[in-house]
Amino acid sequence: MNLSKNYRLDRILHLKNTAAYDTSDMLDMVFYFPRINETALRFWLMTDAESPIVCIDDIVLKPVSVAQKQPRWIDLGVTDKLSGHFGQLRIYGMSPEQADSSYLVITHQTEIKISGTISDVERKIWGISRSDAGTTMISPSRITAGQPTNFTLRYFSGQYGLPAGSRIRFAVPGSFSGPQVEHPDADGFTSFECTEGYDIYIESAEKSLEAHVAVDIICYLPKGLPPMGNIVVNYKTAFTYLFPLGFYENDRRCWYIKLAPFCAAVAVDDRKIFVSLEEKNNHTVEFVPGRCERLHLFLPGRRKQGKEVYLKGIFTDKYRNIPPEKGVYPRIELYLTDNAGTVFLGTPSGYYKDFYSFQIPLPDLALGVYRVTAINTDTRQVVAISNPLEIIHKDSTEDEIFWGEIHGHSEMSDGSGRYAELYRHAHDVGCLDFAAASDHACYFTDNEWMRMQDITNSWNRPGEFVTLVGYEWAGNEVHRNIYTSNDRLKLFRGMYKPTSCIKTVWDYFKNDDSVVGGPHAPLAHGLKWDYHEPSVERFIEIYSMWGASDSYNNPLVPPFIRKPTYSADELLQQGAHLGFTGGGDCHEGHCGFSVEDPEGQGKVPHTFAHDLFYRCGMTAASMKALDRINLIKAIRNRKTYATTGARILLSFTASGAKMGEIIQSDRVTIDVAVHGCVQIKKLVIIKDGNEVYEVNPGVLDAAFSWEDPDNPVKEHFYYIRVVQEDNQMAWSSPIWISPTTPMQNV
Repeated sequence: MNLSKNYRLDRILHLKNTAAYDTSDMLDMVFYFPRINETALRFWLMTDAESPIVCIDDIVLKPVSVAQKQPRWIDLGVTDKLSGHFGQLRIYGMSPEQADSSYLVITHQTEIKISGTISDVERKIWGISRSDAGTTMISPSRITAGQPTNFTLRYFSGQYGLPAGSRIRFAVPGSFSGPQVEHPDADGFTSFECTEGYDIYIESAEKSLEAHVAVDIICYLPKGLPPMGNIVVNYKTAFTYLFPLGFYENDRRCWYIKLAPFCAAVAVDDRKIFVSLEEKNNHTVEFVPGRCERLHLFLPGRRKQGKEVYLKGIFTDKYRNIPPEKGVYPRIELYLTDNAGTVFLGTPSGYYKDFYSFQIPLPDLALGVYRVTAINTDTRQVVAISNPLEIIHKDSTEDEIFWGEIHGHSEMSDGSGRYAELYRHAHDVGCLDFAAASDHACYFTDNEWMRMQDITNSWNRPGEFVTLVGYEWAGNEVHRNIYTSNDRLKLFRGMYKPTSCIKTVWDYFKNDDSVVGGPHAPLAHGLKWDYHEPSVERFIEIYSMWGASDSYNNPLVPPFIRKPTYSADELLQQGAHLGFTGGGDCHEGHCGFSVEDPEGQGKVPHTFAHDLFYRCGMTAASMKALDRINLIKAIRNRKTYATTGARILLSFTASGAKMGEIIQSDRVTIDVAVHGCVQIKKLVIIKDGNEVYEVNPGVLDAAFSWEDPDNPVKEHFYYIRVVQEDNQMAWSSPIWISPTTPMQNV
């Protein structure tokens, strides 16, 4: 019997964590249970609600018997129909006020009789209550983001101590240095000291089976611990979280809970049922931003002459976090440059919107490409250079280019940060034109989804800042992101049998022009392509914090590839007509301007998800106007291109066709114009997945034309890949060209 997993079959859920919505007649919460088959489970409910009904997905649990004395326990009976994994727990006949003091108990000990307080029930099921499991303290508890740290944790047993043969488990974040006990001077060194006369031995140190972001160190206590006995743990790590957040949780309700570093849990017998400490007895760890070290300057992408144009400046710490309000900010001067020369623009004085940001209106600009440079007034050193801005004629047939990011996660699924804060940060800090949260649909409830859509809609301001209602579906065919131009979007959860097949999802949205979807990070996730509906699935996220997915040869391909899978080139070679987007998959609630490590790209995890090594990507959308309908149309019609985060301006046509178009022509002439954020190292034309032409400009602004020496013989796809001197990249969406007269036997 695998004891390490069995304890997960006994759960106690505090229903204060359920969600309500004004027009809903039920409370709900995400329900996680391990995958099981025909295991009998008994359900008990402690509540003052008169006649509650509990539903888990399509399982309905009604009262079998009700205790008359307080606390009032309701026996909901036994079922073996629970299939496990993520589902929806819905409760009818209970108010939010009643839920605050209600508990649901799920146990495989079907003969057990439940009564008494929650602590009594915990002792009966687990062998120890959370209130008796002990207390922890940690130092330091406040760390500057990204700073190497030596931690000292102190654990104190409860009033009854721990019996002989007990175990204690400590969780080390997966993003930190791996724990080791052999080399005291090396990263990750971990040591343990116990109360005099008592022993502690490391039983195992392995990646957690239940907490995806942690390594579990399990220690064995042959003599247990006396009342108020103690364990001292010392640990040092070269890597810590790069972003500000407080970590305070220790109860592993599901795999993505943000555990406090070295949070503890105890097991008092060989069943290895690890019981977490009470919240009030658990330590917390807070990561805070560092001092101001960087300035970022943002200009719009491409605008028509006569439009209002602003320069936006954001001060950050080393990792792009907003620094403390009280600190040293440099004095700077700003200079505007185009082909005609450089003019003094002024200083931010009088234009600060917040202590860390300023916004300066630019004068009417002539046609051309512009950049702004910031100079430190005291040292005369260059502090920052903006992305390029292109001003085109007011009557130009070219579309304007807008910048955005539509793949961010918040605390509403497996990310961190408040849902509304994602949009505020995208607008105020990321200086984006559009954004979308795309939290995992399986991790939030119906009531939460209604509220999330309300929040997204409240941030939508056509012409200024556009938000899309969307989510990430994850089922049998791995991941798809889905968005709409409407205020509401039908929710398909993925990790739930009726919606676990992508065909069900795509068949529902088929031929709906207000909806668009597509996969992301195919090489990292192992994309399955068993069913493709071209009327809905019209883009692929070619780059994100998982790395690049255009081909297996890209240096930004993730360090691991989950096969079988498909690169973007392979999907296009199969005949799929997909545009390219760039995203983040950022899990810190910072859409489009998440943390980065300028010295450790591809080596250091940027978030608590330890597989995310790369900086956040961006999507450029070519549109006539900034609103939801035009944005969805741009994504659907493949009028987007992707970057690794740099706001590179890109123009790409083939035989007169623009990005995303499908045309017929007997000759192919390609025209490319690129305006970089730094010097452009190379521009590569990709045809049918192969590099067929390359130029190496070595300048900020480059343009060239190339004629394919081979006339089309079938449908071919072309796109351009840009590489800057700093190795930031951009990918245009493809153009498809076939001969006017199809050739035979090709």
